[in-house]
Amino acid sequence: MIEKHVDIATKGGAADTFVCHPERGGPHPAVIFYMDAPGIREELFDMARRMACVGYYVILPNLFYRSGRGTLLTAECTVNESAEQKKMFALMAKISNGLIAEDTAGFLAFLDAQPEVKKGPIGSVGYCMSGPYAMVAAASYPERFGAALSLHGVPFVTDQADSVHLMLDRIKAEAYFGFGS
Repeated sequence: MIEKHVDIATKGGAADTFVCHPERGGPHPAVIFYMDAPGIREELFDMARRMACVGYYVILPNLFYRSGRGTLLTAECTVNESAEQKKMFALMAKISNGLIAEDTAGFLAFLDAQPEVKKGPIGSVGYCMSGPYAMVAAASYPERFGAALSLHGVPFVTDQADSVHLMLDRIKAEAYFGFGS
């Protein structure tokens, strides 16, 4: 397995990104793995590695990059009303569906320049906060995405003009929405 940390150029700046892919057998189909609200951490690296182990070239960008390189949260971010949770919510508020679509253009350009990436449809994966982002990517670039996966994704329906439910008809990819209790 090859792993590295790279900066991906986006309209908003350089997104620090974890990349992993198999050593051999390429080129490999690509997956953009959009992080959840607690941010970049070892658990997400492990999830990216699991995808890479079955043959994918995976990028895991730090979606909070506009707030600083390597923006990290602690486990306290899951404690109600904690200072860390308030920090997480403030970081989340700085991301929009429009910014995700913009960032995805940079992620796609990066993937297009990698010789280890197979040409053709790619996948998007999102969990919780980023479940809708996986769909935003597929809706914004319907010719590029062949699969979009949202697990426990929220929110899909809002009263905003860029609500995800208003763009679902633009998705050409196979889309999977997983919800559990």
